[in-house]
Amino acid sequence: MLERKARSIGQESQDSLPYSSSKVHDTLGCGGDYPVQMYSGDSYMPMIQTIQTHYVCTDCGKKYKWLDSLKRHQRVDCGNKEKKFSCHVCDRKFKYRYELRNHITAHHCG
Repeated sequence: MLERKARSIGQESQDSLPYSSSKVHDTLGCGGDYPVQMYSGDSYMPMIQTIQTHYVCTDCGKKYKWLDSLKRHQRVDCGNKEKKFSCHVCDRKFKYRYELRNHITAHHCG
């Protein structure tokens, strides 16, 4: 009797889980990178499955997990982009403004 009650309680809690295997596609919506937890049968050990979308650069084929990373790559890194931040003291050039700031602080201040 207790065993049957324990199984029915376990089944109820499994059915109410937000990421149960029957609801995987409903919770994903429009896709993307979502860790999805699925519970199998009578086992309460969660199985973690990661669904990944890759964003690919059309110029060089490099893959990125996040769209923002791809956009930054295309804006700054892809191809032979000119380094547009130059030091006013020694004319060294940098891709990123923070690299220029670090350079000036380390080499020209103090």
